Amino acid sequence: MKKIVITFFTILVVAILIVFILRDRFSTNIIINNIEEQTGLKIELVNNGFWNFYPNINYSNSNVIIVQKNNSLSIQNADIQINKSYWPLSPVFLNLNSPTITYKGMEIRNAILQAKYANKTFHILNLNGNIVDGNLQLEGKIELDDKQPFMIRGKFKNISLNTLLNQSQLATWERINIKLSSSNFTISGRGNDDQSWENSLSGEIPINGSIYFTTSDEERFGAALLSLLVEKIPDLKSISQSINFLLSTYANIPSSLNGTLMINNGLISTKEILVTNKKGKSSLKGSYNFIENIIDGKIFFYDQNTTFLEASLQGKIENPKILVAGKVFSDQEEQPMQDIKQLFEKGLNSFIEKLLNINE
Repeated sequence: MKKIVITFFTILVVAILIVFILRDRFSTNIIINNIEEQTGLKIELVNNGFWNFYPNINYSNSNVIIVQKNNSLSIQNADIQINKSYWPLSPVFLNLNSPTITYKGMEIRNAILQAKYANKTFHILNLNGNIVDGNLQLEGKIELDDKQPFMIRGKFKNISLNTLLNQSQLATWERINIKLSSSNFTISGRGNDDQSWENSLSGEIPINGSIYFTTSDEERFGAALLSLLVEKIPDLKSISQSINFLLSTYANIPSSLNGTLMINNGLISTKEILVTNKKGKSSLKGSYNFIENIIDGKIFFYDQNTTFLEASLQGKIENPKILVAGKVFSDQEEQPMQDIKQLFEKGLNSFIEKLLNINE
């Protein structure tokens, strides 16, 4: 009987020691501090979490807030479950559900993350969520060393470029509506680069989607009036033809686009993005500097597979210029590049009135 009591007491003491050791080793504060130091995240546990030590180590919390220290990333009201087996070298698995993940103003709704941590590497097994009417799904890994190199691959569908630019406060495009999809993209870089992690990005994104350019009845009336004035003012022929071509081929007509985007050295570039519809075809070549938010490219508009109009796309993304050459835009003998977008924004009728006053 004495041996049984001693044995029972010994088992009890060992069990208590194991519990205290586990509680200390898997202390919530210790784990959070380690994660914050390695990732630069700030983690707030709104509710009290629950620990379960059988049959494996499990932690759950139904209200967690995670933010980047520079406020670029925000995860609100997240439900988190973390589990690990008792084998010392086994990975730590993480499941996270959040109604909203925000990165630099861009929102991912109903986000679901499945991940694991092993050997100082954070593996994203699956991350998916909704962006407005679209969907994003990706996987990848982040190595938590000094440079924090990462690699991400995935796909997205029906993402509104206009909404992303508006949410991130980069630009508000009201005349053009663009939606993009990609069946397989890859991006890599370093999360803790000495200069800027954006400069370290490289990757390839094949895209397809839709583009829709809207015009008003006033602009169509102005284009028709401009055509009537060509006989009186012959110099208007070129601009009249250009405007009528753009309106009749692309205005209020759904068009599809496809091509491949390349990311390197802070630039998103493309050799060619084709825009096609039942009436015409055009192509875009150029680059976007996403660090300085500057576009530099050319747009070629084709008529019967022949270049009808060439435009240069330049400037800040919030208000780029669409420059075309033509004497009709100027009183000068030369043909300087002029912003045709300004012509539409200020109104064709105002332009026509100015021309009539000049030629009276």
